Amino acid sequence: IRLYKEVAGKSPSKGQLPFSTDWFLTWQENIHSSLFLNIYEYLSKGVALDAVELLTKAYRLYNEQVAAAEIEPLLSFTRAWRLVKFVDAGMLTRTKCSQCGGQFVSELYENRHYTCGLCNPPARAGKSKSAGALTLH
Repeated sequence: IRLYKEVAGKSPSKGQLPFSTDWFLTWQENIHSSLFLNIYEYLSKGVALDAVELLTKAYRLYNEQVAAAEIEPLLSFTRAWRLVKFVDAGMLTRTKCSQCGGQFVSELYENRHYTCGLCNPPARAGKSKSAGALTLH
């Protein structure tokens, strides 16, 4: 933390550090991470870009999508980069939701009957007015 303050001139953001896979698996963060990773995977298969261009374009598209939905982006560029590295290292993957069929960020050996956070939100989902809160209609 002291090194970050010295280099950046401010305190680091609160919450789990970006080198933990746990951050990507919590409810709202998983939805944002999954949106980004699906964009990233789609671009990687359809467009010939180097790794840096692919990451920046995917992140830009992620930001455009959350802005269009009038939602505060939860995924920082650093976390997006770490997510790609975790997937490349085999620490995280995408798993198909058994209800909606969407691909969501999950642990490598996730249950075959995986249900995403959109199909099965936690009890307090959407109750908070804090940044990034989703309204479920």
